[in-house]
Amino acid sequence: MDLHAEALLFDNDGTLVSSMESVERCWSRWAREYGITGEALSRVELHGRPAADDVTCGKPDPEPFLLAAARLGADPARCVVFEDAPAGLAAGRAAGMRTVALTTTHTAAELDADVVVRDLSAVSVQVSEGGLVVPTDGPS
Repeated sequence: MDLHAEALLFDNDGTLVSSMESVERCWSRWAREYGITGEALSRVELHGRPAADDVTCGKPDPEPFLLAAARLGADPARCVVFEDAPAGLAAGRAAGMRTVALTTTHTAAELDADVVVRDLSAVSVQVSEGGLVVPTDGPS
């Protein structure tokens, strides 16, 4: 199955880059400064979720991806979302877009997508007269 698209939309953290080491280092330093034990710190989700000024609802709401498609002048049904997280994949599906999951931060079993790949090295894109083509060997 090939995915055909007008636009490819990429999540940043966990898909294009990973900030987890930096996040863990900063939170660990903060915990030491405030006397919080490593055990207590390990019981909470540490990754920051910066709010974008351009959207009122974050993922899993489809607004971020719908806004991206609108700014690119692309039909959401002709967009492919590349994501590493369940909420981002849910946002892409809710926006009516095809989804490619990367197992960079979650296991394949945790990711509901049209196609699941290890990372972006497993993806290629071809330009055709009809737009962009993402060849895949995944399920439809």
